[in-house]
Amino acid sequence: MSESLQVASIVRRFSQSSSGREARGPKYLRLSEVVLDAIESGEFKPGSQIPGERNLSAVLPISLGTIQKAMSDLVDQGVLVRRAGKGTFVSGTVDVINDQKVEKRDLVHFRFRAEAGGPLLPVYLQVESIEVVQRARNGARRPWERFHDGTGSFVRIDRILTVSNLFKGFCRFYLPIEHYGSLLDRSHEELSGVTLREFLNKTYNMPTLRFEHEILTEKLPGNACRRMGIEKGSYGTVWHIFGRTYRNAPASYQLVYLPAGHRPIELLEKLE
Repeated sequence: MSESLQVASIVRRFSQSSSGREARGPKYLRLSEVVLDAIESGEFKPGSQIPGERNLSAVLPISLGTIQKAMSDLVDQGVLVRRAGKGTFVSGTVDVINDQKVEKRDLVHFRFRAEAGGPLLPVYLQVESIEVVQRARNGARRPWERFHDGTGSFVRIDRILTVSNLFKGFCRFYLPIEHYGSLLDRSHEELSGVTLREFLNKTYNMPTLRFEHEILTEKLPGNACRRMGIEKGSYGTVWHIFGRTYRNAPASYQLVYLPAGHRPIELLEKLE
């Protein structure tokens, strides 16, 4: 979409927001909601550039300072990113913005080091299975069901995580089937070695803007031990990763199992 059409879309949406309850709120919040609505509807794709603030101030009945405040609010939420000398873009990595192929890496929000402060270790994930998982019927909700509240079945992607041939982990990725059912038609090879977060961003317009982590040390399930090649009943790290998208809505749930004695993990405050 050209910038002139983007500007026209924002003007139209802002005009429509001028009636009703929304009109009584601060103008910068109304504008940030307008831009967010356009992104969620797919008008502005991940990695696309947002019209310049001065261009918007020339056509919207609000001040440049108010527009800047609205854009800063979206940057703070992780919806937009500013790039010096280039402009403001819908969240996505540099690979998306430059329309390049996503580098074959994963776990970009946390990574392993050879030792504390040492070099990063290469990580590769190989897909073992892509299948449907039904919601529990006994009334007890499992972690991914609590996170994706109100969702029925799930697409589960099982992957083996190999860290520099030093050790293996086992990962399970859960996504609501009503949004991601077409993943069942993807081959294992297509999803092996790629960044699922970026794949979902580019394919389903569902960027992960922030993560929450819950890390436990406990006895690992038998299927995880078998896949990691360790003794059944071993203890290790159980890692719950909750990914959130626009408006803090659930995006993805990932469960990671790691053997005891794995290499140091580095968590990133911001996605790369």
